[in-house]
Amino acid sequence: MSTTVTPADLAAAVAGAAGAVLETMFFAELEPCPPVEEEERLRMMAVRVGFDGGLRGEFRIGFAERLARALTAAFLGTDENDVTETEVDQVIRETANMICGAALSRIEADEDMRLETPALTGASAEEPGGFLHACFVTPDGSICTGVRIE
Repeated sequence: MSTTVTPADLAAAVAGAAGAVLETMFFAELEPCPPVEEEERLRMMAVRVGFDGGLRGEFRIGFAERLARALTAAFLGTDENDVTETEVDQVIRETANMICGAALSRIEADEDMRLETPALTGASAEEPGGFLHACFVTPDGSICTGVRIE
């Protein structure tokens, strides 16, 4: 790893990136919030993005289903009732990719940074250890993030 990243650096980068991406791409605002209850987290639509280069690790993000639909509708400029599950899946994967890339660029300027293709993943009660977690709330629901640097 070419950069020493503290948990505070990582938390600030993820919060700043998530806020910027949601405001710029979806006209949505988010606020930090305490961790969501496990039952709510298990119902979230989750995405995983691995990365390597100057830093190596993985980024995970979970979206409340209502929020995922609202973001998709905002992104596509359509009504929430008109979005398909495929469109929701594509938009949340791309949103995860944008937030992960923006967060990493805030802490690591390595030109060789590579992001894996975002993949839908099931939320689980037990995540691998070493993740720094942060949760945010919007008027349409919660977002929970986890990032781990190896």
